[in-house]
Amino acid sequence: MPQRPPLFVLRASPTWITLLVTWSLLGDEVRAQAPVAQTTVVQAPIGGQLLLLPNRVVCGPASEGWTVGEDSRSVRPPRAGSGRVGQPVTLQVAPAASGCTGPQETLTLVATGAFPEVEPASVLLAADEGRLELRGRGLAGAQVFWPGPNRDERMEHEACLDTGPSETPQPCVLPVRRGVPANVPLFLLPAGARFGEGVLTFNASGRRLESSELQLSPSRVLLSSVLPGVPALDLSTGEGRLALPHPEAIASVDCGPARCELNEGGISVRAVPGLVSSLGLRVRLVPRVFVSKGEALETTASAVLQLLHCPVELVSGPPLRSAEDMRVVVRVDPRCAAEARSFYWRANGEPVDVAQVVREEEAAFVLLRVGRLGADRLTLTATRSEVDPTVIATTAADTVTAPYPRASLQLPGFGKIDFIPTNREAELSVASPGERTRLVPLPVEGAYSVRTEQGRFRVRGDENNSGFVPLRFGYRFEGLPQALRAVDLAVVYERTQRALREASVPAPLGASAESEEPIIEFLCADKEGNPQRIQPGKPARIPFEARDSCRIIIHRERLRPEDGLQEIILEVDVTTAGGTSREAARVNERMVLQPGGEPRTFWLKNVLEQFDRIVVRVSHVVDESRYLLAAPSSRASLPSVQWSATVEGSRLRLYATATIPSGLYRLNQPTGQLTLNFGLLSRLTLLDEQGKEGLFGLELGLMGVGLVQTGGLLNDYPPTLAAVAGLGIRVPLGGGTAGGQAALSIHVWGAYEFREAYFTRPTDGTPGKEVGRWALIFGPSISLGNIGMNL
Repeated sequence: MPQRPPLFVLRASPTWITLLVTWSLLGDEVRAQAPVAQTTVVQAPIGGQLLLLPNRVVCGPASEGWTVGEDSRSVRPPRAGSGRVGQPVTLQVAPAASGCTGPQETLTLVATGAFPEVEPASVLLAADEGRLELRGRGLAGAQVFWPGPNRDERMEHEACLDTGPSETPQPCVLPVRRGVPANVPLFLLPAGARFGEGVLTFNASGRRLESSELQLSPSRVLLSSVLPGVPALDLSTGEGRLALPHPEAIASVDCGPARCELNEGGISVRAVPGLVSSLGLRVRLVPRVFVSKGEALETTASAVLQLLHCPVELVSGPPLRSAEDMRVVVRVDPRCAAEARSFYWRANGEPVDVAQVVREEEAAFVLLRVGRLGADRLTLTATRSEVDPTVIATTAADTVTAPYPRASLQLPGFGKIDFIPTNREAELSVASPGERTRLVPLPVEGAYSVRTEQGRFRVRGDENNSGFVPLRFGYRFEGLPQALRAVDLAVVYERTQRALREASVPAPLGASAESEEPIIEFLCADKEGNPQRIQPGKPARIPFEARDSCRIIIHRERLRPEDGLQEIILEVDVTTAGGTSREAARVNERMVLQPGGEPRTFWLKNVLEQFDRIVVRVSHVVDESRYLLAAPSSRASLPSVQWSATVEGSRLRLYATATIPSGLYRLNQPTGQLTLNFGLLSRLTLLDEQGKEGLFGLELGLMGVGLVQTGGLLNDYPPTLAAVAGLGIRVPLGGGTAGGQAALSIHVWGAYEFREAYFTRPTDGTPGKEVGRWALIFGPSISLGNIGMNL
């Protein structure tokens, strides 16, 4: 890339002069004496010629397309089309050939893209807008470097995108840091290149380039402003100093009858006439630097400075734009603090009220109520009075958009909620909107109240109100005097509306830790007729005479208001001793309980017989829209309560049943199986506490035995009616209680047979003997029915 003269020279500060002298303008002879240890990177474009390494010998072969010259003191970049742009390659070097046998140094080789060609007149830097424009060929991947805001920071850089074919000039627009100096040094390098201390850059012909040859000189530098936003000059010390946003862009300054001088960072004003209240200021810009006024570009700028004799400062942070009831705090210098109460203040030209004046450390802090701000900048001015327009103090600041609060509500033990509870307090937390600022919740009359406990905010809605309301916050700044730190500088609201409603928490239905009195009771009378409380989860026994005294009492007056509405299901089941459900006694009612009011009583009905079993169950309805649940597993652990009670009865039962013995066996002569049998039995058995029939029982009845004989030893035995008595073992089928309808039994009976005379038939031809009518019978049977009573 051939060296070209700079388009113009900007006024440079000593910092930039030092930086440029460090990077460039040292001759090849001086560079050749520098130790290679400081040169860590050597870069050249792909396809370039041999380049000479300063005072170093290559100790080994190169790689990745790089080749070493025959003299071992030069290297050649990779050929064009190798595709190794920006890839680093290490190379071992030494000061002399003899040094290759000892410790060696490492050099990094970087192959870059071709150097771009830029049209000098196309380079434009919009410093305040943060934009750099240029046009040329081969700009794809080209990089522009410039110093960072601080000396110790690394160079900043941006790269051009591939916008079209390299044969035709293409534009490139790069973002730069807003507010860079007008004389910021810009350096243009090809794609893949590096920039900084210890980097040697060569062109395609193998010539080393100085930093000045890489510098990119803008043809135009556009600035938004070169004068401060507040045209005011503080002369309280006798000499004024006006800070400028771009002092490097000012060539000369004129302020009429006063004496103005340029210095580092601004303008010093001296010798101001005593009777002058304002001062005209005019500045001329250095060549190629312009102030943008719409479409027009100006080389001069002017302003009328208000001469201030009372320094003031806005100390309440950036003013909020579009916030309700905005207030600001202005610090008035001790030299005029005593007069601060009499100042007449304006905000952006509109009168404002003084809400409070606080003296601290001899200075005065004035709280001004400026209302809702819509402009991007707030300018405050103070005059002696409403009729005297002479400005004695002024200050300004840019406004910022009012923050949107990021708040969350939660109930301890139940997690976050999205509404404001009206029956209990919720903890409120809100994120800080910025440094040294915080948001404090404010109450809304008729909607919700706020209190602070141990540094935490607690919110509770008005129980007599409903609807939706956003949370309201006060904006506070922590850097104010102690007397003003609790002042709400603005009022901001949440974006969302929160509902006002009760927070329903599943209340314990039985006795709880807070109260020994249960919310729901199951009561029945004892033997003396006194009411007794049935304990949940523990089987109980009720005297038969007290079966009509059982009831369920729901104590709504024991519900705590903070628990909210309770939605429950009451279930009552009554079953007989035989396991049959009494449908007339069944209760299944869903109800919503509201704290307060009279107790509600449910009397149990249709409890008729001994050993009737009563089961009462009360449970919460699983409804996440009503209840606050701490976790998904809480759905299965909602509070519930259950009672179980059995009506007392006799321990003996006498009942009748029909039985069908199958295959009774006659044990005495003549022995054999009686095929078909049928009869009625009465049975006396013991019962347990639940009315379950005992295994053994005494039996008495009439039985038709041997009604049909189909063979066997008793083939000709006459059918007979027998009175039976004995012992039976009975196993109910599908039940196990005295009320069971079917059972499997095994009997041992003594029987008296009502039949005709029956003689044995010996096989030896002797006369047979008459068989007696008493017999012993054994065998199984199936019993149906159970009609009787408990004794």
